[in-house]
Amino acid sequence: MSRVVHLCPADSSVPGPFFLQSHVYICRGKRHWVILDVNRDKYLCVDRGQFEALGPSLKGWEADSPDAAPIPEEAVALASGLVDLGILSDRATHAKDARPISYPLPTEAIDPDSPVHSRRSSGAHAASFFATSGRASRELRRQRFQLTVEAVQARKSRNASRAGPADIERARSLMLVFERLRLFYPRPYLCLFDSLALIHFLARFDVYPDWVFGVNADPFEAHCWVQAGSVVLNDTLGRVSSFTPIMSV
Repeated sequence: MSRVVHLCPADSSVPGPFFLQSHVYICRGKRHWVILDVNRDKYLCVDRGQFEALGPSLKGWEADSPDAAPIPEEAVALASGLVDLGILSDRATHAKDARPISYPLPTEAIDPDSPVHSRRSSGAHAASFFATSGRASRELRRQRFQLTVEAVQARKSRNASRAGPADIERARSLMLVFERLRLFYPRPYLCLFDSLALIHFLARFDVYPDWVFGVNADPFEAHCWVQAGSVVLNDTLGRVSSFTPIMSV
């Protein structure tokens, strides 16, 4: 993902209410709210006090109140900046409730040192591995991130009824094959590429896990991984548990 932006409010007098756009996701930290703008492929950090002062004027805010007080001047100015960036809108079109997602962190992980059933198994999957890894590489290099996310969402939705519940054992077996073949793919390890390539690879075999994005706000750090049910497929519990999910695909 691209660099994080710390947003500073500017003078304005924008009226409410405000609507969070559908391509935007939010997450609360100790001192900041983190905003993921999928459309612009950017994370933004906003002072927690300022954002929460704006909160009662956001549609769907967790602290909705019918008798909400007028927004403080600095929060109105912040709203203006977020409207200019396409994070908020004064129209309900393409909007959603301004709430963080509730996504459970995994409780299990796959042991990457587990044996693959056979070398023949890896060889039989090599063509699919290189095709899907090449696709992920091209998409991240040439395609807008939002289009990539939307394509993964659409494919998962199309196949939801046919795929059924996550087959953890099948996902584990395919993940171990992917990890073995990954040694031969000429690209540095990076969570965004490796997770997207794995998502595409598993889809070849009708396995559709979640692509999860998590953040730490203070200090800022972003990460993503692949999760099936309560099992993280391509990371460790220790690493993943330090992040708060902000988006799942």
